[in-house]
Amino acid sequence: MAVLPSIFRFPVLCVGAALLVTAAGCGSNSATPASSATGEGATAKAPTRLTIGFVPTQEADKTSQNAAPLVAYLEKELKMPVTAFTATNYAGLIEAMGSGKVDVGELPALGYVLANEQNGAKLLCQTTRDGKSTYRTQFVALASSPLKKIEEAKGKKMAFVDPGSTSGYLFPAAYLKKEGFDPEKFFSQTTFAGSHDAAIIAVYNGDVDVAAVYEDARNVVSRNPAYKDVKSKVKVIGYSAPIPNETFSTRADLDPALSAKIHDALLTYAKTPEGKKTLNSILDVDGLHDGKDSDYDVVRQTAKTMDLGPDSLG
Repeated sequence: MAVLPSIFRFPVLCVGAALLVTAAGCGSNSATPASSATGEGATAKAPTRLTIGFVPTQEADKTSQNAAPLVAYLEKELKMPVTAFTATNYAGLIEAMGSGKVDVGELPALGYVLANEQNGAKLLCQTTRDGKSTYRTQFVALASSPLKKIEEAKGKKMAFVDPGSTSGYLFPAAYLKKEGFDPEKFFSQTTFAGSHDAAIIAVYNGDVDVAAVYEDARNVVSRNPAYKDVKSKVKVIGYSAPIPNETFSTRADLDPALSAKIHDALLTYAKTPEGKKTLNSILDVDGLHDGKDSDYDVVRQTAKTMDLGPDSLG
């Protein structure tokens, strides 16, 4: 396992409940591990149990709970047991897909690019947020802060989300680099909050001065009565360039016929009232649509600019 570059050795900021690896359901996936199945002569195999993986944008237990209707729907449509797996971070989900422990992963753009390059993960479909296939990083600070833009945050405390997060690390770090600032040295302290809502809450509570999250992560946080005033207390001080939306992707050797069924089931579910509600509660998105691998070339180029490769997450 590769040693993380220095930029990935920031301390992790724990906000709220501990982030644990959880699985809704029991039993093991009988699929051939990708470590042996993605090489020469790999044979696609259909698992006896489908495992779908997430990395929480909120607390891990809430993600698993909110995913329950989707799990039930897939079990009915695919006529097989389905398990929801919640990883602590994107590196863990990518590794689980590469080893064959997870069949379908909800991966952000950078996570998909790294999983594709490292383990041959395949794009299944793309999320839609506010009717769009792209979104942006949003830099935030306390409304009472004198900061008006991220360029003024030199020497301040910063919360990124996760080294595998596109909007919570890659694009905001690339933005700073483009503006002539070294992301490792620009701030007096930098942490990985572990989730987007945790990064917002860290700003809200004054634990950090600024944070980089997806646009607009405050919507999810505001659903918690304790932070219902988050939009008035936490302000936006900047945005990144557009980012292609998150993906649902499959491990490299998942049976193509099963992949097609999952694809169709997900897109059909996303059009139903229940599907829209469930996807919004899990991912803060309003739909799914077909995407293509080339949509993520901008992420590959940005990762190259930041010297990130398949081993960058550890």
